[in-house]
Amino acid sequence: MKLSLFSAAILALTLSVASGHQHAFAANHRSSAETDASPMYQSSRLIKVSEAAAPRWMDLADILVLRRAGVRFMDITDSQALHGSTLGGASLWSTKLPTELAKQKEVGAALEELSTDLYTKVLVPFTKFHNRYYDSKNGKESSEWLQKQIVALVEDSEAKANVTAFKHRFPQSSVVLRIEGQGENKDELVVLSAHQDSVNQFLPWFGRASGADDDGSGTVTILESLRVLLKQGFAPSRSVEFHWYAGEEGGLLGSQDIALDYKQRAQKVVANLHFDMTGFWKKGSQEVIGLVADRTDAETRALVKKLAESYTRLKTREFSCGYGCSDHSSWNQAGYRSAMAFESDELEANTHIHTPGDTVETLDLNHMLEFSKLAVAFAYEVGDAKSN
Repeated sequence: MKLSLFSAAILALTLSVASGHQHAFAANHRSSAETDASPMYQSSRLIKVSEAAAPRWMDLADILVLRRAGVRFMDITDSQALHGSTLGGASLWSTKLPTELAKQKEVGAALEELSTDLYTKVLVPFTKFHNRYYDSKNGKESSEWLQKQIVALVEDSEAKANVTAFKHRFPQSSVVLRIEGQGENKDELVVLSAHQDSVNQFLPWFGRASGADDDGSGTVTILESLRVLLKQGFAPSRSVEFHWYAGEEGGLLGSQDIALDYKQRAQKVVANLHFDMTGFWKKGSQEVIGLVADRTDAETRALVKKLAESYTRLKTREFSCGYGCSDHSSWNQAGYRSAMAFESDELEANTHIHTPGDTVETLDLNHMLEFSKLAVAFAYEVGDAKSN
């Protein structure tokens, strides 16, 4: 998750003032701290900070200034086709989403099995990685560790599901779990997702970034929903995938790679529901499920609202998240339906993110449970629906 976007004038001033010492900082510290880093930052990267602004080639030092200023961005260097006229924009295929709920019995039975136990079981060791920075040894090892936890869930359930690592040009891999559809529309795909990496806003390569809320919370939210679905013998009509993206904090790197790959292979993605931060809400405010209103589609938002109000104890409230906010933007850019569920309707309520203070102790596990309910409901109501 990125923080709020500074004005163009402030950004330009920040870049001009800071560029000199940031270049020295990047050169001196990255070489000693990241012996396992990829060569991706040895040359400039193509960075886009808004829909209106033209992308700009930036070196690592300038990207660090953006990151420290809390500026949201998409690194489109390796996914330029996704942002061009050839592959970007409207999807060549679509189908209608359900407008009425049809899986109340199945969802109700699954919700009875949900628990907060897995959250701490996974989050405590997951947040003990010094950070989960995507272009580092920590990022690689944390991804491998997470994949082992996912494989263990599958093995414990004896369910038929395939777990793979989606490789990128940086050390951290995205993790993809696929439950093959059983119906005539098994070539259609439903995606539930979160991102697995974490970053220290000021010292990304070696700073402490426990990342409990951002986005350890989303990671375990969909992991717990997966655990229950596997236990229930979930056999959807459509194929259903769970994605844990690498490199979100680097400009939506992992999700752009995957969305571009799926677009190029003409995959029939029905919709994506993304979970980035589900564990914190400001006490004294109204506890809600935040729905990102921008760079999402109205049909998916309407369905998510119906699912939340039918299967969770929370109401939804829409808010704007801004450009490059999180990985749902990659699917939206590819022309696929997407929606994002967020922990509240206040984007910056949790001031601990991107710092050592983003710890498990700051999370409300019962609040997170409502998002696992939403994920289960989405998997059943969309994944097990017939095509229209």
